[in-house]
Amino acid sequence: MGGLSMNSVYWGGYGVVMAAALMAGCLAMESTAPLLVVAALVAVAAAMIPALWSPRTAHWVPAIVSGACAVSQVATFVFQGPVAGEAETWWLVESIGLAVLVVPAVRRPRGRTALVLTVLLTATITELPLRMVLRVDPPATFEQAVKLCLAWLLLAAAANGTGCYLRVLDARGRAALAAERRTQRLELARDLHDFAAHDVTGVVVLAQAAQVLVDQDPKRVGELLTHIEEAGRQALSSLDRTVHMFTGDGVVTGRHGRYDGETADADGDALRPRPRDLDGLTALTDRFARTGGAAVRLDLADDALADLPWRVSELGYRVVVEALTNVRRHARGASEVCIAVSRAPYGGINALSITVIDDAPDAGSEEDSGEPGDPERLGGGTGLVDLRRRAADMGGELAAHPHPSGGWRVSVLLPLVASGPGSRDEQTGRTADATEAGAERP
Repeated sequence: MGGLSMNSVYWGGYGVVMAAALMAGCLAMESTAPLLVVAALVAVAAAMIPALWSPRTAHWVPAIVSGACAVSQVATFVFQGPVAGEAETWWLVESIGLAVLVVPAVRRPRGRTALVLTVLLTATITELPLRMVLRVDPPATFEQAVKLCLAWLLLAAAANGTGCYLRVLDARGRAALAAERRTQRLELARDLHDFAAHDVTGVVVLAQAAQVLVDQDPKRVGELLTHIEEAGRQALSSLDRTVHMFTGDGVVTGRHGRYDGETADADGDALRPRPRDLDGLTALTDRFARTGGAAVRLDLADDALADLPWRVSELGYRVVVEALTNVRRHARGASEVCIAVSRAPYGGINALSITVIDDAPDAGSEEDSGEPGDPERLGGGTGLVDLRRRAADMGGELAAHPHPSGGWRVSVLLPLVASGPGSRDEQTGRTADATEAGAERP
């Protein structure tokens, strides 16, 4: 619109309408009491002022409403007649203006302020007929005056109902916006927990190993530093992907460069966004083996990953990432981690089966004693509690417990045709229960 802001258009239109109303009022004053014309013009000006309808300027509402009601009350009790010319027309215009003014008075201010303004406006509108019925010749009867006041009271009630309805819609809109923001925060927390924390944990483990070897084998420290750099770059890539969820521009910019979609930067594949589903399982296990102290054995059945629904593949990948992260954090004595992926029958339908088992010797004793291996882990985020809930929403199940032969076992069954009611968007709004965090591996 030629560079004009919408606010300028609103105020421009308001000025044009009020100029026309003012001209009509000046012409009507020759045959109508000026007090009635002024009261009607004030009511129209107050009802149409753009600031009254904007949620950002709700603090104007009490002053505007109070001023319009004060002018109307003065006109009602000061006007002595006679009712001549276009007095009835301007009286009706004022009535409509005040009725329109009820809507933002109910909708915009806080509870008590809205209640006071509503009572004030309702009383002002209900008293408006007295201005006319008591000044006509001959005066109206008491019964006629009461009926007319009741009719104007119904007009005020209808305006109040409209304002209340819009206020409820506004409250629902704010609640929906708050829920959406909460969902985005939970999705961000989930991705940080599931992916970035996995890579950062690898950096920590390698740094601890370097500290141990710095005096014993300095050459090995150089190799570990290379692995630390690689794990750090992967952590940065995970953070970039997480931020990308909120930018929505299709391009992710990190401190090491810029990439679009699945395109690597000038450094090669280090910053290439890796798949966050089971297509990236082999790369995930390779990185874990290079940056961790435990060997990884991947048993991937033929066609196990063929034609997987995206939700199944994405959740299965998160389960493997969480299991490997917990091995790093809580099973540092593990020498081998076995990951088995296959198809299995479940509930009469075909399902994806994933099992992650480590051989840490102290898993059972920690579970029996109830002493967690890492106190900071308690209540630490989404983890297995959230993954178990998401698996149940998809009609599957996740279990985590000590393995009979030692170590820890995490297994999940995910039907390839989801039978649960939850969709991915619905699942992102679910909150992990902090009181269940102890169900994760200690």
